[in-house]
Amino acid sequence: MRFGSVRSATARVLAVLALVVGAAVSTAFAQGVSSASVRGHVLDVANGSPLDGALITATNVATGLRYQVRAHASGQFNIENLSLGQYTFEARAIGYRPQRIEGQRLALGQVLDVELRLESAPVELTPITVTEQAANPLISSARTGAASSVSDSVILRLPTLNRNFTDFISNVPQVVGTSVGGANNRFNNIQIDGAVNNDLFGLGSTGTPGGNSGAVPISVEAVREFQVLIAPFDVRQGGFTGGLVNAVTRSGTNVFKGSAFGYYQSNSLIAAFVDSTGLKYVPADFSRYQYGFTLSGPIIRDKLQFFTVVDLSRASTPVSLTGTIGSDTT
Repeated sequence: MRFGSVRSATARVLAVLALVVGAAVSTAFAQGVSSASVRGHVLDVANGSPLDGALITATNVATGLRYQVRAHASGQFNIENLSLGQYTFEARAIGYRPQRIEGQRLALGQVLDVELRLESAPVELTPITVTEQAANPLISSARTGAASSVSDSVILRLPTLNRNFTDFISNVPQVVGTSVGGANNRFNNIQIDGAVNNDLFGLGSTGTPGGNSGAVPISVEAVREFQVLIAPFDVRQGGFTGGLVNAVTRSGTNVFKGSAFGYYQSNSLIAAFVDSTGLKYVPADFSRYQYGFTLSGPIIRDKLQFFTVVDLSRASTPVSLTGTIGSDTT
């Protein structure tokens, strides 16, 4: 009995280890770019020499989240895995007046170049505020191939019948329908927060799971922004031969916000069609209701926020049946 207990306990431990290893492997394969990054220099404004050890702070204006790094001996610094949104960058060094740059917006997958120049001022500690407009990511030297981004404001403004975020990829010049670069949509890779959401069996036309039944992988209200990449040469992005649809979800801020939405479709909103012969076509009876709400806000200010969305739908659609009506003869 003792040997049997030991064997069963060992089997349970091995099973747990197998699950952990399997989860780690699946997570590793599901990695993708779901954030932004910053690189730059900290220099002396007088002679352009690098400032070793300068403290650089990046602050997300909406959430208050701060990232801090030290500049290297060459004055260079890198900040990875930044959440998206508006940022303020500040550099401080002993014997220099602090400098702050405001109004920088980080988009999905963007690598922003920032140069901070500090003025020697041993006594003055008041930071210099420099307001700049965000650099255009289209002409950034950090781009890794043809790509287009769709922001949250565009998602909220553009109409969509299916309320699927993949409907918006048709705004990209290289996309026709859901075909990226002329390839079949089954060769696309759709990621949400770095996790793969592909139609593995190729049953639907959208390329997402449940597309044949009208289901969507995530509510469009929860999508912050996404980008479409065509043949990127970034080693972090691969596993597809069509295009990469890389989406990230929304998060809460330090301000409580909420919204409600409701959509209705039916045959009463569609006009009858009359062809050239005078034959009139009337749409079959159908109806679709979609409604819900969003709510976000702070739990611990500048540290922890929440975002939630409820998206419900109810549809009644006709079923098309085809067949042949005839009579048997003997």
